[in-house]
Amino acid sequence: MDLSRLLAELLVNAAVTYLDEQVPSAPPPRRPAPQGRRIPQGTPQPRRVASPSAPLRRGKPVRSQSAVRRGRGGVPYVDKWIQLPRHEFEEVPKEIRQMRTISGYSVTGKRSMESLFVQQGRFMVDFCDEYEKYVPCSRTTPMYYNLKDDELRCYFTWRTKYKLGEHTETETAYLMLYASEILNQIGVTSPQDALERLKWLSADYGDKHPQLKKAVSRWLPDYAAYFGLPYDSRAPKDIALSVMLRHSRHSDLAVLSALNWLSKYKLLESKLYLAYKEDTAAALHRVYAAMLRHYAEKKHFSYPVFLFGDVKRAEHVMFEGAVFYDVRGEELKEEADIRLSPMTVYHCCRGKWAVERYCSDPDSAKIGAFLRTFDSLMRDQLGFKYSLKAGDLPTGDAEVIRQAIGAYFAEKARANAPKIELDAAKLAEIREAAAHTTDMLTLPEDEDVNALLNEAPEETESPENNTSADADTELPELPLSTPAMALLVCLLTGESYQPLTEKGHMLSVLADEINETLYDRFGDNVIEFEGDTPVIVPDYEEDLKGLFQS
Repeated sequence: MDLSRLLAELLVNAAVTYLDEQVPSAPPPRRPAPQGRRIPQGTPQPRRVASPSAPLRRGKPVRSQSAVRRGRGGVPYVDKWIQLPRHEFEEVPKEIRQMRTISGYSVTGKRSMESLFVQQGRFMVDFCDEYEKYVPCSRTTPMYYNLKDDELRCYFTWRTKYKLGEHTETETAYLMLYASEILNQIGVTSPQDALERLKWLSADYGDKHPQLKKAVSRWLPDYAAYFGLPYDSRAPKDIALSVMLRHSRHSDLAVLSALNWLSKYKLLESKLYLAYKEDTAAALHRVYAAMLRHYAEKKHFSYPVFLFGDVKRAEHVMFEGAVFYDVRGEELKEEADIRLSPMTVYHCCRGKWAVERYCSDPDSAKIGAFLRTFDSLMRDQLGFKYSLKAGDLPTGDAEVIRQAIGAYFAEKARANAPKIELDAAKLAEIREAAAHTTDMLTLPEDEDVNALLNEAPEETESPENNTSADADTELPELPLSTPAMALLVCLLTGESYQPLTEKGHMLSVLADEINETLYDRFGDNVIEFEGDTPVIVPDYEEDLKGLFQS
């Protein structure tokens, strides 16, 4: 066979196979080439046209729905149409569509995400929705433009219910978006109203959403300082430090509770406090005041700084983590100082902020050592059955605490001592108990003998005369009982006080009464005991005699 003819036939068969791949099908009849005629090289061959019933596709073989192909491993399969699921299209409210067309350019011609948020938020301030589907959202910084339509509808539905008083559960992202609206005064009447709404939002959802609670607690003081609003921090640490900085305005229990919160050593759980609650709180307040004076006068240092830390000032980022549009940027270009609380002062200069904090770093270990030492010395003073090792304090601090505790109980004893007023009728009993010593009151060096004690006139039967005679006797006006006054006279004159003991009076009780009564005048005990014998302290003997001469 001619090679040229064979090649032409092969080419024609290959084209037919490519155009119509049927399984199986008989090849169409071929037209025989004329005998003895050579086909010149380069002559175009006639193109075979497929049958009219077969569909044509350019570049790909035609396959019918019943066409069988062999897959991997020779397994036959049939081509089928793939039916894709149809998406359910939900109608989006026109307000949301219109909101997305807002550009975000401010009046100055500048565009920012904050200005876009404020413009879109003001446009949607009154929008309400009733979307039944709940859509989760995990955005860390949610804004209108980066939320999908269904997320926005879910958010606006929750916001509608919340404004009506329904506290339904929602996503943290939606709560943060609503907090950003409040910060930018969207849907509020005033900055003060916004501050209160932030507090309500934290109270309603803060326990279940700690991220919101933490953020709002950080933004509240910034917001109050930014708009110059009064702010009262409810953080336990701030409350405790405020009490200690102004301790004189607070009760004894408030001071104890504040120190207890700041300390490692919990005095409120001590056995001493449980047994002597009022005395422990009152004495601690006196001791703290004494430590303030001691450090100021002797160490020339601030005791609150020693316990709670010094003043610190650092740069501050206002509304960190929030979407906030600075509407007062032009107003705050000048330098300004805003005192937010006794411990916190905000400073603003040319739009930059800094915060100055007093008592910036409370040292719980130092406060604990102070309270532990106070507890230990209080137990010693009261003779408490359970002793306690004192804390490690700087030199001299423990002695100041001991003296302040002693002064408190001495003051308490004076306040609780019975008030005894001598009248003219009781003076006769005093003279009777010390009649045999009255003429010895005048010492040899005294010039005025009758100045110490006037002699009593002769008694008459008339009670009026007796009263007037008692009134003329020059005895010191001291709130002492009759036996105590008699003991004092005996000790000053050196006469025997045996008649007092014979009547059943205890010398120690009478001496304590004299010491407590005269403590305000002398600041010390005037009678001491040498064994069982009471004696006048030599340093105060002349002063005591002067009481009878005045």
